[in-house]
Amino acid sequence: MAPTPNRVGGQAGAARLVGSMNHSGARGAPGGLRLRRSHWIGLGIALLCLAVIAGVLIYLSPVLALLDSRPAVPVRGVPAPAKPPPPLASSQRINVLLLGSDNDQKFQQNALLSQTMIVVSIDPRTHQVTLLSLPRDLWVDIPSHASAKIDLAFAQGGAPLARATVEKAFKIPIHYYAWIGLNGLVRVVDRLGGVDVDILHPVLDDNYPNDFSDSGYGTERVYLAAGPQHLDGRRTLQYVRSRHGDLLSDFGRSIRQQQVLLALEQRMAGMDLVTAIPTLAKDLKGHVKTDLDLVRLTQLALFMRGLHGGDVRQAFVTPYVHDATSADGQQILVANWPAVHAYMRQLFGSDLLP
Repeated sequence: MAPTPNRVGGQAGAARLVGSMNHSGARGAPGGLRLRRSHWIGLGIALLCLAVIAGVLIYLSPVLALLDSRPAVPVRGVPAPAKPPPPLASSQRINVLLLGSDNDQKFQQNALLSQTMIVVSIDPRTHQVTLLSLPRDLWVDIPSHASAKIDLAFAQGGAPLARATVEKAFKIPIHYYAWIGLNGLVRVVDRLGGVDVDILHPVLDDNYPNDFSDSGYGTERVYLAAGPQHLDGRRTLQYVRSRHGDLLSDFGRSIRQQQVLLALEQRMAGMDLVTAIPTLAKDLKGHVKTDLDLVRLTQLALFMRGLHGGDVRQAFVTPYVHDATSADGQQILVANWPAVHAYMRQLFGSDLLP
């Protein structure tokens, strides 16, 4: 009979052990649930962040498609471009070379002349923008090539050679470039609903190139009356591109091009860029190229929105050039370079290259 208490004691001990285990398990379950709950919350936050990032990338994909983020490939004989200041260095001048050219079927896409060359210089210190037009017929030294009209630099070596040529001739550091083709300008203007321009004098051109004909060749008659006008994309292109019948010749065209740039800036100032930029970028795919990165592009867009009429200075080298004929019979413009460089110092101060 002695073993009976032991069995009872053993049963009691077992009961206490089971109770202890159950009690311990009861304490451990909430901790496990809390661990699993925090794990799922963390996973949910991570997935939400990924979804937000993916949404932003999809939203910005049309813009990113326009940006040439590839590092510049050194070109033999072409000096490396001036190194741009960091995007957040708001006290340093930024210079962008704006290029416009034919890109219709008459020309190879890698051999386009630059019909338009404008240096857009943004100076945050003075909150001022300078638009400097460079005549396409200006005779210059092109690095690693024979001397020629400045518009040939882009055809011979693309944006790297165009910017190197401008830096060599004018001592202006070119930090970025932006190129736009014929259709790009038309699409931007039409997407913005047209532009308002005060045409200073009539533009009559009986030999305007018919850029949008099936063959890409032929001419058409263009007439733009003087006075305030609202222009759609095609009429705007005619206004900035016509070379014939302007009383001021190519100088008049430079003035018209800057007029349209200012009209576009004013048009965009009242727009919601958050919704407008991706749509514009879709329109411009294949018609715009730039090596501006997204951070710098955003910074410059915000800066331009804050400009007022008196913050933009228009500049031309035309007073310092004269007509001439090249050795091979081309009609060219020859610069008085000491006078040009003195003018550059007025515009850019100490921000010029040595």
